[in-house]
Amino acid sequence: MDDHAESLMYEEFDGGLASAIRRFLPEKLSPSDLAEIQQARQSMVAAKSEKDAAALFPDASSRPCYQVYEHTCGPSHSWPAGVYYHFLGKSSAKEPPALRDVRICGVLKAVAIARNRQGGDFGILLEFRDRLGQLKQWNMPCRLLAGRGDELQKALFDQGLDIHYAQRSRLAEYLCQQHPDRTVWITSTPGWFDHVYVLPDRTIGGDSTDAVLLQCEGNINSGLYRQAGTLSAWQQQVAGLCPGNPFLLFLVSLAFCGPLLAKCHLDSLSIHIYGPSSQGKTSGMQVAASVWGEPKRFQRSWTATLNGLESAAVQVNDGFLCLDEMSKADAQDVSKSLYLLANGVGKQRATVSGRAMLHQHWRVSILSNGEDSIEAQLSKAGIPVKAGELVRFLQLPVFGQCGAFDHLHNYGSGRAFATVLHKHTSQQYGTAGIAFLEHLTRDSRDFATYLDQCLRIFEQRHGPLSAQEARAARGFALIGLAGELASEYGVTGWPERIAMEAALICFKHWRQQRGTGELEPQQLANALRQYVELYGDSRFTKTDDPNRLHGERSGYWRQTERGRQWLFSTAGFKKAIGHADLALAVKLLIGQGILKSGPNPKKHVTQVKVHGGSAWFYVIQFDDDHVG
Repeated sequence: MDDHAESLMYEEFDGGLASAIRRFLPEKLSPSDLAEIQQARQSMVAAKSEKDAAALFPDASSRPCYQVYEHTCGPSHSWPAGVYYHFLGKSSAKEPPALRDVRICGVLKAVAIARNRQGGDFGILLEFRDRLGQLKQWNMPCRLLAGRGDELQKALFDQGLDIHYAQRSRLAEYLCQQHPDRTVWITSTPGWFDHVYVLPDRTIGGDSTDAVLLQCEGNINSGLYRQAGTLSAWQQQVAGLCPGNPFLLFLVSLAFCGPLLAKCHLDSLSIHIYGPSSQGKTSGMQVAASVWGEPKRFQRSWTATLNGLESAAVQVNDGFLCLDEMSKADAQDVSKSLYLLANGVGKQRATVSGRAMLHQHWRVSILSNGEDSIEAQLSKAGIPVKAGELVRFLQLPVFGQCGAFDHLHNYGSGRAFATVLHKHTSQQYGTAGIAFLEHLTRDSRDFATYLDQCLRIFEQRHGPLSAQEARAARGFALIGLAGELASEYGVTGWPERIAMEAALICFKHWRQQRGTGELEPQQLANALRQYVELYGDSRFTKTDDPNRLHGERSGYWRQTERGRQWLFSTAGFKKAIGHADLALAVKLLIGQGILKSGPNPKKHVTQVKVHGGSAWFYVIQFDDDHVG
């Protein structure tokens, strides 16, 4: 080795290290080797000089200003890294102004300008490390810069930014002066944004140029989609216990439906499961919730305000909403919530100035549970259930040999099996949903066409369906499709076809508890039956009975060869059908053969002789004449 190379080496290393390295070097270095060593030395010196220069505080001519220092800074590098405000102190005739330097907070960078597609909702994408050293990004809404910036300070304090308390008021001013070159898109709700899926802590799909962020005024959603364990462990310990249990297979498949709603041109899909206590309803919900997050955090309660439920739905837009224990909620609130949640449109609100605010919208698959059916829950407040509510919220009673379970997978009892499910779902969660989205965002197939094909499977299995039954069957078909798709992606580990078969089994149980055909004719017939059962002896008398009623009269009755006919007066008929439309009720009852037309088929009332004269009546006769 020549003397020049050796001197270079000794300048960079201590003697012991240089001696050790020297054994691996050739005796003579080439000119190119010497040039590389010299260049490396110069680069090190330049980098050190650049770092030292960056750490220097600005002179008086550059003040006042804000500066960010990523490393120690100031005189002798004795000041910690962070955001600093440099300004001039007071001056006098004898003394120039003193240079003042105050630290505002830890390193806080503005890395991008964010805005929505309408050119509003501007924000600044901030990057910083919290007090534990974790790197974080937060899309700060620019409206937090208004006023004194108290809400901004609360949000940053809450997320762990190291803030110098005495200088906290300067944060808003510092951020207002930041103008990053990079821009990103923002959305106010999670879910689909073109071909990418936005979650509170990540964006799935697309490429690096399609940066899309969720804008919120805090970090309230970040824990909703938390993960624990691995996908493999979830498949073995949670999804692996579902085969042999159609009820569990169905609920887990439902959890995957939310992201498919938009691709299948559907607005919502809601399932309410009900049955006695300790039958596996909660266990089923925990298994389904584990697809997306920690079950106890992912589940919401029915005992919430209408605004609270609306907010909960928005937070899981294009996803999965779990609502626990409908039986504990107020019946009036449940009645108002059914249409609201299923329709996916929030209440109209106004600003302080009276201008209409934008509606909130969401598209979710919903799993609800409770000990009572929706009819039983609403009847507590005397509220009649509407057919539209039961078409939007499909009801499924718990079924299985051991509560909601059929195959216990070698566990001794339904209780032991439920305990294992609870244990496993508290340890393995959140991984399946993310894995499903990673595949779905790359899948360009026409899922609406696939859904039509799945619907034909239901029609072949169950025969012709009414309009309402077909609408419900489409929802069950989507659940089967979602489960099969998750299996195809390798997310569940299930064999083919068992998810669709579970959906077919559950549709059969739904149809059995509801009845076939349209629901409104059934409800009208049941309302008339109940009215006659309640008031047949007190508000009706035989047509030739001379005795007068001492209370309210709804009509008469007469005996025919085919059984008893109930002759309703117009007032009595309207009271019996409740709030139903009169013309529609007449049409539906004639279609069932319950309302008998008179000699003139164009008239829906019949003239009948009664004691003391004649009058016009709606003639009602039930085929299975056991009433009265």
